Amino acid sequence: MEPRQSLYKTLADTARRYPDFTALQLMGKDLLYRDFLDAVHRTAGGMRSLGIRSGDVLTICMPNVFPCLFLFYAANQIGAICHMVHPLTPANQMERFLKETDSRWLFALDSFHQTYTPLLERMDLRIVLSSPAEGLSPIQRLGYRFLQRKRLKDIPWEDRVLPFSRLLGKDRWEEETAHDPRSTSILLHSGGTSGSPKTIELSDFAVNSLAMKAEFILEEENLTGKGMLAVLPMFHGFGLCMGVHGFLGFGGTDILMPKFNVVETIRLLKKGKINYIIGVPTLFEALLAHPDFPGPHLKNLRRAYVGGDFVSPTLKRSFDEVMQFHASPARLLEGYGLTEVVTVCAVNRLGDYRPDTVGRPLPGIQVRILDLSTRQPLPPGVPGEIAVAGDTRMNAYYKDPEATDKTFWKDTEGTVFVLTGDFGHLNEDGHLVFRQRMKRIVKVSGMPVMPSEIETLVTAFDGVAEAAALGVLDPERGSMIHLVIRMKTPETRRPEEKAIMQKIKEELSVYAVPKTIEYVDTMPHTLIGKIDIPALEARLSAAPKA
Repeated sequence: MEPRQSLYKTLADTARRYPDFTALQLMGKDLLYRDFLDAVHRTAGGMRSLGIRSGDVLTICMPNVFPCLFLFYAANQIGAICHMVHPLTPANQMERFLKETDSRWLFALDSFHQTYTPLLERMDLRIVLSSPAEGLSPIQRLGYRFLQRKRLKDIPWEDRVLPFSRLLGKDRWEEETAHDPRSTSILLHSGGTSGSPKTIELSDFAVNSLAMKAEFILEEENLTGKGMLAVLPMFHGFGLCMGVHGFLGFGGTDILMPKFNVVETIRLLKKGKINYIIGVPTLFEALLAHPDFPGPHLKNLRRAYVGGDFVSPTLKRSFDEVMQFHASPARLLEGYGLTEVVTVCAVNRLGDYRPDTVGRPLPGIQVRILDLSTRQPLPPGVPGEIAVAGDTRMNAYYKDPEATDKTFWKDTEGTVFVLTGDFGHLNEDGHLVFRQRMKRIVKVSGMPVMPSEIETLVTAFDGVAEAAALGVLDPERGSMIHLVIRMKTPETRRPEEKAIMQKIKEELSVYAVPKTIEYVDTMPHTLIGKIDIPALEARLSAAPKA
């Protein structure tokens, strides 16, 4: 794989090497590389017929279905910028996104037309609607139209609301619009390194530079013909690069799953279709909880990687025990990354595994630990702010030069690092220990307390499924910890509160001992499966005071 080319060219090169290999699979439908590339060319032709050109910002609001990938690579082929957003984005937020990115094109699912077509009254906008069943069998398409008949009713087809079939016509465009692979080609939304919402500019060069490391990360010499569960959405850097694009660069198969389905995942594992899984902790918890997950079919699973949120020791231990019992080479390996460097920048591998770390930096990636005050590099074992440099670095925060300047830091040699806003240290052997998002550090009597360390200890108790440690105002100590715990089932016996507090006091400090402990039956999660800390904090602040 060559990083100094477009994402489209990477796909086209693979399609010409492996035309009869399966590139994508969705709901039992296989799409060969040659047919995938043909669909991309026809989509590019349709885009050009509508007047879309290089530099236009196209907002793609879709799950992992065939049209989403056709649009992504076709847009890249003609030099347009792909602005990837969550398919459940509310109308008001979508309006803000479109205005902030100067996007006049919205590509969405037809079942969401009632959500987005009202925007036409307030904006210079054109909407292209697609069925998620596009490319599937006639029976599947008919079934979709029947199940969604109420939501598909009265679509206002007109010049500004077009069907995806208008793009996927007979006009093929096989030329590539020349553009600098280091220029911005993708816009993704993130919390930013400071916790405030940001739009991140990524280049083809950055995404390709990470994708080409897939064989190293997976410890495989040949990914051709092997299957990756592509369930993480393309509006997330992990899903876009490692779940989708990385495998397409090596002739692998992306098993598309618009929404995680534990039963379907197990069925595909039994058929030997899925060899690799990347996901958030809740995905692996759901697999482990299903009675059909264990079995001899797990020998087909070669690697599993978890990231994007806190990972409890219990989850890793339980997963690894099941894999070992069924002779699977897979283990649940943790990594570290952020959208500002596309996604993963350090990862544990079986050949170089260190528990309680997030692994070594990837080849070509530099990690420094900086003093919080002086920004001077710190020696191994001394914690500070994590800074990351390498070819996967973002170009900038979109239209926010001030935030970009605050996030970039140059060393004495002129290398530009991203200041991650995360707290950790490097071991003597170069493995990274992630300790805490600095924006979540709680000061108790002036002493820093890291909620993630509390959560790690608490989820190690038998029966605890999830834990979240929150900072709450306290008149005497400034702040204290409020601990929220969800047990595996409502009937699961709870650990004694005294035992929890004593463990935290012994392992961490007296400052980390929670003032209050709350048990909940459900824990709020973000759209990508992380514990929704802001939602917990908002609920806590809104609760009536005793």
